[in-house]
Amino acid sequence: MKKIAYLIIAATILGSCSEDFLNVEPLTQKTSDNFPQTADDAKQMMAGIYTTMNNEQRNVDQSYLFVCEVASDEKLGGGGVNDIKAQSYEAMMYSDPEMLSHTWEVTYEGIHRANFALENMDLLSDIVVSPELKNQYKGEALFLRAFFFYRLATLFGNVPLKITTEEANLPAASTEEIYGQITLDLKTAIEILPQVPYSSTEEGRVTVWAAQALMARVWLFYTGFYQETSLPGVTKAEVTSWLGECISASGHYLVDDYHELWPYTNSLTINDYPYMTDYMEQTGKELLYAADNGAVNPETVFALKFSNFANWDIRRGYSNTFQLFFALRGLQSLGNTFPFAGGWGQGNSIPKGIVDQWMIDEPDDIRLWASVIDIESELPNYAKGQWDFVMESNYWGKKYNGVTAKAPDGSIKNDYSVIMYGNQDNNQLSHGDDLVFIRFADVLLMMSELTEDASYMNEVRGRVDLDPVAYSLENIQKERHHELAFEGLRWNDMRRWGADYTKTALETQMGTPVYNFGNPDVFNGLNSKGYSARYDETKGFFPIPQRQIDLSNGMLEQVPGFGNDALYPGFSN
Repeated sequence: MKKIAYLIIAATILGSCSEDFLNVEPLTQKTSDNFPQTADDAKQMMAGIYTTMNNEQRNVDQSYLFVCEVASDEKLGGGGVNDIKAQSYEAMMYSDPEMLSHTWEVTYEGIHRANFALENMDLLSDIVVSPELKNQYKGEALFLRAFFFYRLATLFGNVPLKITTEEANLPAASTEEIYGQITLDLKTAIEILPQVPYSSTEEGRVTVWAAQALMARVWLFYTGFYQETSLPGVTKAEVTSWLGECISASGHYLVDDYHELWPYTNSLTINDYPYMTDYMEQTGKELLYAADNGAVNPETVFALKFSNFANWDIRRGYSNTFQLFFALRGLQSLGNTFPFAGGWGQGNSIPKGIVDQWMIDEPDDIRLWASVIDIESELPNYAKGQWDFVMESNYWGKKYNGVTAKAPDGSIKNDYSVIMYGNQDNNQLSHGDDLVFIRFADVLLMMSELTEDASYMNEVRGRVDLDPVAYSLENIQKERHHELAFEGLRWNDMRRWGADYTKTALETQMGTPVYNFGNPDVFNGLNSKGYSARYDETKGFFPIPQRQIDLSNGMLEQVPGFGNDALYPGFSN
């Protein structure tokens, strides 16, 4: 967990303070008249784009990844009885007209900052910022703009395509226009970003390898979900060629053991965690978290970094608050949940059917219990039904649950970073592990799917000692499900594999055993129409904030399926 302390820079937000549609309020006194002028200004300008991703983390239950996790078949939208946003994503309904305002606003804020950087970078002389560094910065800005638009397009569908800082009310662009711009931005980024091994780049920064990987992800979603033969302006051969370069020249590689990807194998926790000590004894392996003590994780292609100076103001986003929201509910004694932290318990309950099917598909797959906490066997002292917990299962995600550690005096700290990095010991602000958006295993699996070549998939399977399999769509679907479980990718994978696949997967959640208020119950959905009907109505998109529609003066229309009858009525047994 190497820490990159991105500055809170709002200098690139240059819109007026009025409430014009898609307008962004300035947060500092810096304007285009006096910024940027120096090399340090250029650094701050770039840091400001990245910072918007941290800003999103202030409200995790309104964030893109949270929606994708809960909406998929991998998680139930559980939590407190009044955590209606999570329940609304589960039901594909809306909790209130502004349910996703935060994500909309901070994502367009990031786009605005990227636009500003692209418009102003060349105003700096080559003496102040070298041409090579300008290309690096412009490539990063292009990638991030594409990354942000991809998120908006997969969450809301057709959205305004704002690619300048000029104030304007814009209608929703067509699907082809949006993906054409994403493709152009990524293609240009690939052309101008330096092709150097990831280990020679600053951790947390965009690389050419990340741009190549994102292009493949965009290709697969666009051609799959929209049933198109190609992305606008890019051929499949180009996409596979770029992905091949990422595989052969980036320097990224799979870590030796799957467990090493996840923070519970840090050096301060691993030897106190019976699941891991048993695993190491059985296999004869001595494992250590790949990012322990500041080491760079070779499998991370692109990730959001955090720091140890999070606070309750805007800086809350400098802690990984997914590790708070996904943590076990109730903030009960850390001894009851060790080595996992306590928190809000939102959106991290795994339906029993996911576990059962995984055991049928791959009974020898170590990734199952590397990814899933079996509460009854691993945490026998954990008390179910904390506070007003509903839709609680016996299975819980491990990957983004906060991880605790024991101090020399025997006390348990809220996060291992308290001891390792001097982080504050606070149950809400201590967590700082990377939020990984693209890792190398995903790159290999995308290459296998694009080329229908099983060798890339079997490299991923070989890491966990599974036998090779022939290439088939069914096999790649299962492999992605198991390798990338609970990492926010499943929802868009489901959707791009077709409505029938998606609806079948969603319906498997019906009848799963749960606890409501600590009492055994059965989950039968949150929407009287059912999963399949709601997916047919919405296609898996979520509602544009009503305020944005109102401000657009008729230029924006609400996403289909989100009329008055889609208002979530609240939880009831």
